[in-house]
Amino acid sequence: MFQHPGDSNISKLQVSEFILMGFPGIHTWQHWLSLPLALLYLLALTANILILIIINQEATLHQPMYFFLGVLAVVDMGLATTIMPKILAILWFSAKAISLPECFAQMYVIHCFVAMESGIFVCMAIDRYVAICKPLRYPAIVTDSFVVKATVFMALRNSLATIPVPVLAAQRHYCSQNQIEHCLCSNLGIISLALALATFF
Repeated sequence: MFQHPGDSNISKLQVSEFILMGFPGIHTWQHWLSLPLALLYLLALTANILILIIINQEATLHQPMYFFLGVLAVVDMGLATTIMPKILAILWFSAKAISLPECFAQMYVIHCFVAMESGIFVCMAIDRYVAICKPLRYPAIVTDSFVVKATVFMALRNSLATIPVPVLAAQRHYCSQNQIEHCLCSNLGIISLALALATFF
């Protein structure tokens, strides 16, 4: 099979990791953000854990609306945990390197959680719509089974719909430059590095 001579050059220049530079425009003093960001992260985790504990222990809150709120709290914790530890590692330990598989995995998880969050908001809106417009039929329509099915559907839909994002990004070649001017693996930051290949050759 014929191999284009440029293919061997591409494989030699292929980078093995990305460098996350942090917050664009404030690289020189971004380490000062570490303390407030760490406090906000701990506050987010604590608040969401408290929400889950209260919903679990308070019998009057065992209703579909609060179950959706509990799922939203889990999603918020997942999204924050996907992003914040790496940002804090960059600010505290200058651990800016991230491997390509880790970067694509982070991209996938972020997209999943963001889509899941919006999906849960839609479910909560439907719950309120039924409660207001069809109050007599509300207990028959919005049941515990409905909550479980809606949550599972949202999780599966978002997990499957998000797969093309990292898969397509992983198929590109990343050569020459590997610095991402962000604190996480964002679409625009990664695609700009892939596009740099077209101008390099």
